[in-house]
Amino acid sequence: MGLCCLLPLCPVLTGEAGSGSRRGRSTCSAQSWGNLTLVLSLFPGVLSSDVKASREHFLLQEKSECHYTNGMQQVRYLKRLIWGQQEICYYDSDLGFSVARTELGRPIAEYWNRLEWLSYLWASVEKFCSYNHRRFENITVGRQVKPRVKISTLKAESSHHPSLLVCAATGFYPSEIATKWLKNGQEETAGVVSRELLHNGDWTFQIQVTLETKPRWGDVYTCQVEHVSLQTPITMQWVAQSDSAKSKMFVGIGGFVLGLIFMVLGLLVYQKNKKGYLCLDTADSQAAGSDRGSTTNLLLCA
Repeated sequence: MGLCCLLPLCPVLTGEAGSGSRRGRSTCSAQSWGNLTLVLSLFPGVLSSDVKASREHFLLQEKSECHYTNGMQQVRYLKRLIWGQQEICYYDSDLGFSVARTELGRPIAEYWNRLEWLSYLWASVEKFCSYNHRRFENITVGRQVKPRVKISTLKAESSHHPSLLVCAATGFYPSEIATKWLKNGQEETAGVVSRELLHNGDWTFQIQVTLETKPRWGDVYTCQVEHVSLQTPITMQWVAQSDSAKSKMFVGIGGFVLGLIFMVLGLLVYQKNKKGYLCLDTADSQAAGSDRGSTTNLLLCA
């Protein structure tokens, strides 16, 4: 029977920069290692080389949890010991002592309730929870990233089916966010068919809120997003237009662009003709003038 053990969580201090020391120094107390020794001694069969009876593998976990209420006004420290998938004992700072969940965890809870070990656990609220909160607050609970918002449409297959408007807010942190649809200034709730919050895997989140509706020409749909990182809500609008109105708009834009192109070409030709003159003194005009006794040359200019 194999054993996988997670050691108590203890910081490791490294040498100062430039000192040449790269070897870490553990800050684990003697109680931590003594606790580990006690846990292992309670399972002598686990460390035995005789594994013929069973090939199962079990996991011994020790978890330290910090629960914060109203910032740092109330801090709760939990120390949990889990064998396999079952919690066998735990310490709760709100109680001030350890409690056994199973018979297997009873001797460990009794050991944790000794005064020398309790004094270590009592101090964990400040030395573990409060210390880590101050150290990592800016990159964890205090971290804020603004969302990016866009609207996309999924056109219905026929006029008898509603269209889908999708409001996507991406790349925000923390996960708490308020996203809603408004139609002509009034909130739409009945048509919201999906609202899914997803993890991006990089400490940011994304959410898509889909509205099922039958837009009419002139209807204004607004996606409004509120987040702790924003001073004011983000609003994105989508205006419904008929197919004929869209066609007229595209024709108008195309005509304007073509007209602009022809106007620019006309100006270029005009400027070229205005500035460039080409004059030729022809040989024929010189010959004709000499026969008549005249020295006047004929100049052809373009």
